[in-house]
Amino acid sequence: HVRASDRGDRRDDDALMTSKPASSKSAGKRAAEARGRDAGGGGGGAFAKWLRDNKVELDGVEVARFARTGRGVRATRDLRVGEVVVSVPDDAVLTVDACAVKKELGEFVGDGDDEAPSPRLDKELLVIAVMCEMCAGKSSAWCEYLETVHEAVRVGHSVLAWDDEQVTALFGTDAWRDAYENDDETLDLPMMTEEHFENVVTLFFKLFPKLASGLSVEALRELHFAATAMVAGYSFTLGDDEIQAMVPFWDMLNHAPPCEASVRLHHDQKNGCLQMITVRGVKKGEEVFNTYGPLRNAELLRRYGFVLPRNPHGGTTVGLAEVIQAAMGANPLVVDELPLRLAWLESRGLADEELSTRFFVHRTGRPSDKLLIAMRLLTLKPEEMTALIEADFDDEEQLMLLEGNDEERTEQSYMVGASLQFLGMYAKSRYAESMKASRLTYQMYASVSPHVQKHESIYRAWAAAVVRMDEQRALTKLGRWTYHPGRSEDALLHAWPFPVADEDETAPMMCEPVEG
Repeated sequence: HVRASDRGDRRDDDALMTSKPASSKSAGKRAAEARGRDAGGGGGGAFAKWLRDNKVELDGVEVARFARTGRGVRATRDLRVGEVVVSVPDDAVLTVDACAVKKELGEFVGDGDDEAPSPRLDKELLVIAVMCEMCAGKSSAWCEYLETVHEAVRVGHSVLAWDDEQVTALFGTDAWRDAYENDDETLDLPMMTEEHFENVVTLFFKLFPKLASGLSVEALRELHFAATAMVAGYSFTLGDDEIQAMVPFWDMLNHAPPCEASVRLHHDQKNGCLQMITVRGVKKGEEVFNTYGPLRNAELLRRYGFVLPRNPHGGTTVGLAEVIQAAMGANPLVVDELPLRLAWLESRGLADEELSTRFFVHRTGRPSDKLLIAMRLLTLKPEEMTALIEADFDDEEQLMLLEGNDEERTEQSYMVGASLQFLGMYAKSRYAESMKASRLTYQMYASVSPHVQKHESIYRAWAAAVVRMDEQRALTKLGRWTYHPGRSEDALLHAWPFPVADEDETAPMMCEPVEG
């Protein structure tokens, strides 16, 4: 299983302990210019030599530049289905276990600890490994490879690189929330980047100051932003153990939606190499695409620094606080029993004490099942809420009675529908610009190239408009979905869920298969 998610002043080592940090935005602007897997760089002669020296085999493909996507991979001959076009030896892959500072990273997290590192820490350790390899310069075994990735990062458009004015255009979007506010450690990078520099990276280099090569705190901050962008945009998650890794040349392929990808990724255990195998024919001269997954534009922009104007994957999320506000718009009496109702939702895994739970709205406007359950619960009459609390969920007859008679179901569906209407209106007010303004920006700058430096701000304004429009459209369609003439009561009244099982009884998480 495989899943695609400048040095500053030199001072003495003591400066690492005393320098004052710069703001994350200014640091990101100067050095963390991220992603652009579809932009910049070119895979120069040094990198080509590095690939040969490390026995990375290319058969029918090469790095090239394209007018639409920038740097990518081109077929040098007609490719047939099932061909191995890229083969990367395991020992050419950069992981925490393969890097030059494996021992120091092990000491940092504590090899003997019983408690497993968090998913976020696993990713941060690879970021630190990349930083140390870059600090080592020419003595690093991955020097020419990392220089190529770093060059692409400098001309990319990760949100880490946006200045304060540019990033304001993302306010209210899922891209903004996940990059700057969401502390969910299962999220892919970048997220809470500044906090992790202060609480993880700084501590590591205080323990091992020589690995910083004399860089000041501010210079390390800039390098951390760049390394975070590199890991966010270029690393892969490998195997059932979900090992985070930088895989040379694999990361040169640009993204296409899953149904349009040219290759699949495979680990050949017998020969100890990672392979790229074609899943469709590609004509000579055409671009060869990988897929980063069925990602919305908010995720593509946050993690990789680009958007797709015709992305088949869309939608947005709404917060529990917004859902409560909408329910109170339809049923003001909710406020009297709000703690009780939130406790019930929490027992079903649909709420939390911080009100940070989020619910998905599909690009078609269809609310997720969890959103429908939460909205139905919040708009129940007090006597209906009492019956729900007292119900024995092991008694099928009681469960049937909970669903109510025709009159009760009609009233409940009306309340859920009205609340969803309010939700669409409230949620659309969270954005920096209206739908009309977003559409105007999109139309004005639709032809701007992400690869021209002087158009940097314009492209970012356009990309932000694409993300806003995707989310605003979903919220607009939420209202239409609710009162579609063919919408039945059953579509609005999702069945009541059973209580969430104890944590030790839940099934283990499975990694997502990629190979078809």
